[in-house]
Amino acid sequence: MAGDQRQALALVHQKKIIFPKGLRVFIMKKMRKAYYLFFYKLYTLFKTLSKDGWEEWKAGIVIQTLQYFVLYIIILKIEMILRNSVIPNINPIIWELPLAATIAIFNYYIFLYKKKWKIYETEFNKYSKTQNTIINLIIFCIVIGICAILIYTFYQYSQID
Repeated sequence: MAGDQRQALALVHQKKIIFPKGLRVFIMKKMRKAYYLFFYKLYTLFKTLSKDGWEEWKAGIVIQTLQYFVLYIIILKIEMILRNSVIPNINPIIWELPLAATIAIFNYYIFLYKKKWKIYETEFNKYSKTQNTIINLIIFCIVIGICAILIYTFYQYSQID
């Protein structure tokens, strides 16, 4: 048994264990679909609130803000673990602006460029009322969860001596 474990560890260290290509493609498609669904739900929310033609951009800004929050949470957690600053003590605009621009370009390419998310729109429209309610609740919990974790992370960070 110990020999099998050593062999498995050796394979992991040699990076010979990888997901089969079909499984990787399946997982990536599901993740992409979930990402588009998140965007679609925000899009429909903004479309319901106001029909000014900016619904896609508003949904993109919300997603970008949440991504920025998650990245900031990760940076703060790393700083708390290392007890050292990960970000250099320079003007925040110097590192925040390129980071925000990178996220914005990524989101623009994913959602707005050639409107790739609309491939799934007909499928999303076919969801039943029960499915939509569950999805909306999950998305609400994700958004509130990210904000709560960010606030709690700021609290933890303030407690460091």
